[in-house]
Amino acid sequence: MYEEGLFTKKILLWLFKLKIIPNDLNVYYLSLTHRSFAHQINKESRGNEQLEFLGDSILSFIITTYLIEKYGSYAEGKLAKIRAYLIKESTLALYALEINLNEYVLLSENEEICDGRKKESIVADCFEAFIGAVYIDKGIDFAKKWFLDLFKPFIDESIKSPEIFDYKTYLQEIIQAKGLPLIKYKLASAEGPDHDKMFHSAAMLGDEIIGIGSGKSKKDSEQLAAKNALDNYINKQK
Repeated sequence: MYEEGLFTKKILLWLFKLKIIPNDLNVYYLSLTHRSFAHQINKESRGNEQLEFLGDSILSFIITTYLIEKYGSYAEGKLAKIRAYLIKESTLALYALEINLNEYVLLSENEEICDGRKKESIVADCFEAFIGAVYIDKGIDFAKKWFLDLFKPFIDESIKSPEIFDYKTYLQEIIQAKGLPLIKYKLASAEGPDHDKMFHSAAMLGDEIIGIGSGKSKKDSEQLAAKNALDNYINKQK
């Protein structure tokens, strides 16, 4: 059950742990107010939806600025692909869970019963709204520093993801430069039920296996096999 006084204390303690000293606590309340909860009080209220709209733009700006500052040598298409990965719903949900935001979202009783705190869409939207609140309350410089202090290592590691980095193309370019045959990929095996299958692939240089990889799709397993080949084969040629 929601108790305003107790919730205020919880929010303040949480914000302090996040190294945020609020000037206006109400904007953080609003960022955590899901539409379902807001409708219980005022049928016309949209809850945190406007803050979510704002936070989406602020987060995109912060991430785009960081990518240009650190990875400015990358082509625009690649930067756009990286940004899309870093602001997609599942990634936003990861940001939210990292700061335990799901524990503080205000939901209707029906959403609580339906495990709303575990829904990616809800926690992802609330994270964007929270970023919007930080921006309104503390300004863009603080919002940028706060976000990057927490998530810069994640961003840098994510850029190596097979969803972003095309290891197959990179490997092929290196192999061709050496005058070697084209790389081929062989599906070694697939295991598990259809809804949770794991694929295992090998990168082949002629008859030689130069890399292996496993992933939730055949494409991912091939990308990771190419990455493994780059790590284990190309490095040995240096």
